[in-house]
Amino acid sequence: MRLFPHDAPRPTSSKAEAAVYAALARTALPGWTAWHSLRLRTPSGWEGEGDFVVAGPGGLLVLEVKGGQLELRGGRWLQNGRALATPPRDQAQGFVRRLTEAMKRRGAEVPPFGVACCFPDCEFTEGPTSADLEGLVLGGRDLAHLAQALPSVLAAATGPRAPPRSNRWLEVVHGLWGETWVPRVSLRDRLVAATEARSALDAEQLGTLDAAEDNPRALVTGGAGTGKTLLATELCRRRARAGQRVRYLSFTDALATAVEAQFAAESPSPGRPRASSIRQYALDLVAQAGLLPLSRTSEFWRQVSLQAACDALPPEPERPDVIVIDEGQDFEESDWQLVAELIGPRGLWAFVDRAQAFWTARTGELPMGLFAGAAQLKLKRQYRCPAPLWDFAARYGREGPEAPAGQTLDDVALPGSEHLRVVEAAADKVVERVRHELDELRRLGAQPKDVAVVSLSGQTKSALFALDRVGSHRLVRADAPDAGQHVVMETFLRFKGLERPFVVVAELRGPHVTHYGVRMHIALSRATAQAIVVADAGALAADPLLRRATTR
Repeated sequence: MRLFPHDAPRPTSSKAEAAVYAALARTALPGWTAWHSLRLRTPSGWEGEGDFVVAGPGGLLVLEVKGGQLELRGGRWLQNGRALATPPRDQAQGFVRRLTEAMKRRGAEVPPFGVACCFPDCEFTEGPTSADLEGLVLGGRDLAHLAQALPSVLAAATGPRAPPRSNRWLEVVHGLWGETWVPRVSLRDRLVAATEARSALDAEQLGTLDAAEDNPRALVTGGAGTGKTLLATELCRRRARAGQRVRYLSFTDALATAVEAQFAAESPSPGRPRASSIRQYALDLVAQAGLLPLSRTSEFWRQVSLQAACDALPPEPERPDVIVIDEGQDFEESDWQLVAELIGPRGLWAFVDRAQAFWTARTGELPMGLFAGAAQLKLKRQYRCPAPLWDFAARYGREGPEAPAGQTLDDVALPGSEHLRVVEAAADKVVERVRHELDELRRLGAQPKDVAVVSLSGQTKSALFALDRVGSHRLVRADAPDAGQHVVMETFLRFKGLERPFVVVAELRGPHVTHYGVRMHIALSRATAQAIVVADAGALAADPLLRRATTR
């Protein structure tokens, strides 16, 4: 016999119920199941409890347990010499009717059912002879022989009715009893929470912009997820609505393409803000002037196209009234030179996060002369990531997983699996594991547009970046025209400034993976709901904090 709970009865002050539980635990009845203390509440508000619900091959039995000395005198039931308010079976009869109604509401075919009593403190040779109880009462002597007594009681209670065609009713009864409940937030609710977090950003962080947007120049610092891109794009919109010519510039093409797509979708007006990466903007200027063949190499940029772009700048009346720079920590000296030539004395806002600066040669090279007298703003509150995931990602922003002062990594609290999952995969099975994780996200309800795969390797070293499909999942770049319909596959650098609810991080290690902490910080902080890290044994060996978080 299967007995629930497995190890002990549910909390009860009834010694009689505890005695029946112990007897059932000793009973060998294959194919039988018993549940102690099944509680019900109906839609009408009725509440009740069945002391034991027993399921056998013939149907379902509700067993009402009465402790103490029970006897029937003068047609009235007494318990320890005091009259019972209701006959022994009445309470259970009301319960079993509502139990069968609950089963029907859950789509189960109701089996034959009945009610019996157990008086574990009473010993008798023959039970009551009243017509409603005959053959339906177990006593103390029966507890040692339940394997023989229960089948006959079940048969007497249910009669000769045929059992249902399906055993689904057993699953329904078990669900009503309620074996296990572990608090979890569904994937869809996590998406809703992420959206609500962004709504909070709209309301709170935009207040910062309200207070400072009249400044012609400003330098805004903030960590990942503090709303830099949101504020940068909103500033562009506001200045454009005021009749100014606005140019948004970032370092990465993917971010600039996403922002340009937003602006274009919002307004077809030629006066709308325009967005591009700094290098693409320069090459466009050179191409329009027909000055040079085009190249994106760094050497070409430094030696040739910077000067060519400066020579090809539009006339003063056609230049932007304000330039808004996003991810400014990635601009190098030549980029800033072009910005300075382009903007002159007009408006300039820059949004920066030094924790995401990847090229150490550029770190700290902000041309402060451009921001003399500018407003200095700092965004402190992080909105993008769930707080536990952000705390985890922030450790990597300090160039590696660290423990707080006076603690070890074993003391560091880890995010729950709803925010971070770290899974191990063999080095030659990383792509296959990524496919599995994408399949699982889809099974749980995520749409392709909700997911990004981010590699810590560069474009030329990433096996994932070279793929346009993993299993049944189409992969596109973040700056692809149809990126909003598919899973995005990007490197950590190309995905800077962007976000998706679910981010799968992979390809963590290799001789080419420098500044590991910064790479991991950038990748983890792209997720608005959950990050899933796929790591091989070498990556886990090198990162003890990641190893602690691994789910095998």
